[in-house]
Amino acid sequence: MNLNKTLILCGMALICGMPILTYAQPAQLTIADSVRLALAHSPAVKATEAETARRSWLIKDNQSTNLPTLSANHRQTQNHPGTAASPSNSRSTSLEARTTLYSGGLNEGLVAQAKELYTGAQYNLAYTKQQVITNTYLTYYNILQAEKNVALADEAVQRLTQHLSVVKAQYAEGVSIKSDVLRTEVELAQAKQNHSSAQNAYKLANSRFITLLGLPDNQDIALADSGEISAYDGSIAQAVQTALANRTDLKQTYQEEKAAQQGIQIAKSGHSPTVSLSLIKEWQNQESSVDPWSAQISVSFNLFDGSKTNARIKQAEWELTRNNELIQQKIEQVTLETKEAYFNLHNARTAVDIASQVVAKAEEDYAIAQVRYQAGVGDNLDVIDSQVALTEAKLNYTNARYDCSKYSVQLAQAMGTVTADGTQGK
Repeated sequence: MNLNKTLILCGMALICGMPILTYAQPAQLTIADSVRLALAHSPAVKATEAETARRSWLIKDNQSTNLPTLSANHRQTQNHPGTAASPSNSRSTSLEARTTLYSGGLNEGLVAQAKELYTGAQYNLAYTKQQVITNTYLTYYNILQAEKNVALADEAVQRLTQHLSVVKAQYAEGVSIKSDVLRTEVELAQAKQNHSSAQNAYKLANSRFITLLGLPDNQDIALADSGEISAYDGSIAQAVQTALANRTDLKQTYQEEKAAQQGIQIAKSGHSPTVSLSLIKEWQNQESSVDPWSAQISVSFNLFDGSKTNARIKQAEWELTRNNELIQQKIEQVTLETKEAYFNLHNARTAVDIASQVVAKAEEDYAIAQVRYQAGVGDNLDVIDSQVALTEAKLNYTNARYDCSKYSVQLAQAMGTVTADGTQGK
């Protein structure tokens, strides 16, 4: 429809009150847009945020034990008229202010432990977000890769369809034999099957992506292929050093070790006395005009608890030992993940360079095979084999290119430098 016709229709719609029909366009999403949607939708992020908030309130809960408390009590006694215990009824009301002067390190240990666990929860939240970001990147590139593979499979079908028409024409002229037609038809059927499989893979990748972002099932999306992410160019030793310094899940493990250290202090407080101060003001209905008040200092010391305190100390010490081993395990895990991602990225970059050269050679080989067959000096199998080789070379190049992008993201995650803005930290 040209511009004049469009203007005429719009004018008629305005005059007649007719609605102008608009067609929904696919939602164009960049990587940064996708990451924002995924983070906003992620149930894992929301659950971790709730756990982090709970840890913050645990700090306030433990801090409250260091603050004074105020309680009110009222007691009223109603005597039976026939009893000789007391000729009248009695009432008393009291207010008590109480504070702990010394807890043997229990209250301080609980507050310090809660703070360490809260910091660890914050690190866990950051790590959870990085996992969501990484999954979004990988799923995003999976869709682009699957979409490209569909196009390559369709390209193979088109090439074989054109070649089949040439083979049938030559067979009609008596230049080729029936088996050439049959073999080409078989190869074309296989290419169509590959195309169907590629389409199914694209649909699956698209479905995973929509679910990850929390979009409606019928949402039509279009992704912007911004090219490959800039690959890490440092040494493997630098990558491991960066990972050990940045990985938030490793930092969380360190915080759990600090919390375990506080646990020992908490357990040892069972061997120490507790001292508290109370101020009590009491009102009674007796004839005395003086309402008494009192100040009390209480000292409590556990003389024997059946070795419960000693058992708790041993448990806390073993918990600290366990956390020390978990730190070493996490360091080994982070180091191994970083090395694997580094080697995979290096291999993918090499594969891209090789595959790009193979594609150029495969295209030349296919062109030569076509010319030779059409000239009557080549064999049909040569054309089919060169076509298969060309399709495979293009698929290898596409897969290597997107693998390079995905391994770049995985290395960034292993190093703890993955970001949400479409770029990766160094």
